[in-house]
Amino acid sequence: MAPEIGRVYARRRSGKAEVVRVTAVVGEWVEFAYLHGSARSLRLGSGTCKARNFAAAGWSLVQERGDYSDLDGAVRFDTYEVRDTGGSPILRCSAKRAAFYLRKGYAAEVAPGVLQFTDTQTEDRLRALYLGAFSDFFLAVKNDRCVCCGAATNLTRHHVVPKRHKWRVPHPWRSCLSNVLFLCGPCHTLYEGTPEPDPPGGDWRAYVRAWRDHFVGTLAPRFMPPGWDIISVRNFAALEDETR
Repeated sequence: MAPEIGRVYARRRSGKAEVVRVTAVVGEWVEFAYLHGSARSLRLGSGTCKARNFAAAGWSLVQERGDYSDLDGAVRFDTYEVRDTGGSPILRCSAKRAAFYLRKGYAAEVAPGVLQFTDTQTEDRLRALYLGAFSDFFLAVKNDRCVCCGAATNLTRHHVVPKRHKWRVPHPWRSCLSNVLFLCGPCHTLYEGTPEPDPPGGDWRAYVRAWRDHFVGTLAPRFMPPGWDIISVRNFAALEDETR
């Protein structure tokens, strides 16, 4: 993609999107002015990029308009419905996980956005870990709105147990957590502005549930995925057996 003078381009970030208007193309360099972005970008006012790197840097053409706030927040990826070998839907997964299943040959795409396990090995493992109970939570789309207020734009990924504290949950129990929920920017800022809890040490389950209770008590979320809990795996013995 060759950037054109006067056209508007955007790229997504995990927080504020960046939107620029190309003001000049001089030799191998593209010059642009920021229309929307972080406070730092707007203070800079302008920037440059090599023309050959422009598309690779994530810039794509957008329509010019007065408000670009709908581009803010986490990049939302498609999710995939996953069916068991008998054809019954059992869960939804991320595009990254879907690519892994396809690459390994564990599943085949039977319709746009729909995978089906090709053998029972992976399916049986999941049934063992979750005791065969694939609740509504497993099939819910979880990245489409703020779990607190229901906003559908400017979404961010919130880690219930903050990443800087996750080391307190030992392996292999970290993989037991459903730790990411989606919050809009204002709700996320509101939560981050509250004092952190002081969870008890020792038992990892009590530790992560204290973070869960703090989050729910602070924001009183009204749009939580059905059946969500911070601990998703139910069969701890099965998980422990896999690590031996």
